[in-house]
Amino acid sequence: LGKHRDIAIIGAAAPDVCALKCCLDEGLVPTCFERSRDTGGLWRF
Repeated sequence: LGKHRDIAIIGAAAPDVCALKCCLDEGLVPTCFERSRDTGGLWRF
């Protein structure tokens, strides 16, 4: 690629964490934004 790209992942629910992992596996540096203090989205108990 050769260009810097900012990657934002909105939310920290299960699919968002998977997207974060995929980005990291590809050597990218994503930033995850979550409005609450915990991860998990609707699966938080």
